[in-house]
Amino acid sequence: IHECNRVFQDRLINEEDRSWFLELLKKQLMINFEYEYDELVTGRLMFGDYQVPNADPKSYSQVQDFDKLVKTMEEYLDDYNASTTKKMSLVMFLDAIEHVSRISRIIRTPLGNALLLGVGGSGRQSLTKLASFIAEYKCFSIEITKSYGRTEWREDLKKCLKVAGMENQPIVFLFTDTQIVREEFMEDINGILNSGDVPNIYGNDEIESINSIIRPLLQAQGIPQTKSTMYAAYLRRVQSNLHVVLAMSPVGDAFRTRL
Repeated sequence: IHECNRVFQDRLINEEDRSWFLELLKKQLMINFEYEYDELVTGRLMFGDYQVPNADPKSYSQVQDFDKLVKTMEEYLDDYNASTTKKMSLVMFLDAIEHVSRISRIIRTPLGNALLLGVGGSGRQSLTKLASFIAEYKCFSIEITKSYGRTEWREDLKKCLKVAGMENQPIVFLFTDTQIVREEFMEDINGILNSGDVPNIYGNDEIESINSIIRPLLQAQGIPQTKSTMYAAYLRRVQSNLHVVLAMSPVGDAFRTRL
């Protein structure tokens, strides 16, 4: 039931559709398993691997004690604020925690990327940063200046891609619609989502640096170390480690055009 909610219900945009989905879920539950929905679900249904801080390995399990979860999230927030100069003043009520839980599930899933819709100030960026911190992932976001253009954008993208592909470290790339200085930025984001690559972003010296890291890995696996196999292996590492979170506003026509 939880997975159906996360995979299907979270994509629905209004209460009418969500109510329809809930009724469908109840109907199929009775037809296929002969269970009433209310027998299985009472109150909020949440799963996550964040319930025990610093757990190794992390255990993905159902949340049973919500009072304890609120305190745990407040502790995560305190730890985050202690680690950065850009502190976040958030009230960790259950609706906000549920959004953190959704984002956490996505970025902890292989090839997991998210599109967060909401007006400015609704907490999309703050909750993504907190979810990244909880997962112990780096969270990267560009800083727009008056002179920010294609060159600066590509340099920032390369930093992010190299962390994922060369350092083999999980990283969240948080990108908002207010940072779209040029529409071609979205074309590059599309390339990253589809293949982990942006055409012609690396110079020859950078390609050689990538190959020097990937070559021993392929050699150990008995795979031929050609240029194409090494670059393909690099892109697989990028896709495995990089999680793109797009924070967009549904207001106006720009979102529909970009989508």
